[in-house]
Amino acid sequence: MINVLALVPDFVEKPSGGLGEQFRNIQQNLSNDVNYFICGYPEKNNLKNYNSVTSPIQDFKHSSLNTIFGQAMYFYESLKFKQNIDVVHAFDWSTFVAGVLCAWHLKKPLVCTVQLSLMLLNKCGIYYCHDPRTIDGEHINLLQRYYELLGITYANRVIHVSNSYKKAFNEEYPEFDSKSVVINNGIDVNSWVKKRCPRLPGKNKIKLCYIGRASPMKGLDTILNCSIPEDVDFYFVVSSKNAEEPFFGNIKKKCNNQNIFHIPGLYGQDKIDFLYAMDGVVMPSIHEPFGIVALEALISENLFITTAKDGIADIVNGIEYFKINNSEDLLESIRKIKLLTLQEKNKIINLGKNRAQNYNWKDISQQVLNVYRQVRNEKPIENLIAV
Repeated sequence: MINVLALVPDFVEKPSGGLGEQFRNIQQNLSNDVNYFICGYPEKNNLKNYNSVTSPIQDFKHSSLNTIFGQAMYFYESLKFKQNIDVVHAFDWSTFVAGVLCAWHLKKPLVCTVQLSLMLLNKCGIYYCHDPRTIDGEHINLLQRYYELLGITYANRVIHVSNSYKKAFNEEYPEFDSKSVVINNGIDVNSWVKKRCPRLPGKNKIKLCYIGRASPMKGLDTILNCSIPEDVDFYFVVSSKNAEEPFFGNIKKKCNNQNIFHIPGLYGQDKIDFLYAMDGVVMPSIHEPFGIVALEALISENLFITTAKDGIADIVNGIEYFKINNSEDLLESIRKIKLLTLQEKNKIINLGKNRAQNYNWKDISQQVLNVYRQVRNEKPIENLIAV
């Protein structure tokens, strides 16, 4: 067994999607080979199956403070584990500094997963954290970029979640290419089974949706500026939690309760049943390291309308989808969808579903295990020097 200290900046128990869900799938598939000691956000009264400690990071009210103090808190909480750790794994840039400190303190190798690169995000003109109530946004962004670079520099192995993302990242930092690997995220195919038909507002036959966060990287203006035809029902499935303005407010304004609707965030079986009730999913992202929603759209038998940015390009390569760059493209894609015969639609859907099934967690988890085995006996951090 390999003992891995996992720094996971998400809730690790509840099935709500995101990084927590990804980690759980890896943990479950590697239960016979890896003991995970988790520093994350455990849910109350639900710790029976997890070696978890609660990080106070979620108690900070301002996101800027989270990024500054959260790293220190992860390191502090991780020191509570007395087990003989073999590998430290920081699952996101927001735990990279804590990962470096843990690896140095424990004298163990470090693995860092680039779920999102702040450097590449900034190149798109998007900044992850700007909170004028606490500290100047430009300065906090530079600090976050330093966190990312520090983790990548000291990591024994860097995991990128898509080939496109690894290529883009290493074009900026070619010195890290030799220790970089690609391990995609995945989808639990067996859990994607339709159990009921949800009651949805709207009376039109064709139903499309956007499902995800209200944030700058999601390219929501493509939908917001599009004149959705009256004979198409469109659903924005967006939670108010962590939603950013003006995007969330503009979504609420766009909804007319006739053929455009807002639905609060859906999780678990509710999300699965909802997506099976759709005809197509729109993903107009400006920046998307991997694109888990793409897999969810394809596995639930949807037509896929997307900008095919970054990691999404890897997923849709070689299958049929509807490429968009702007609102006019979206409108044209809707027109094409209306003209599809049932045979044409089923052909596209089947190709997409087969592609999504290739991203299974069993194979992906084995790739993670191989990384642990490779780095287990590698030289750990000896001296910390400012990058």
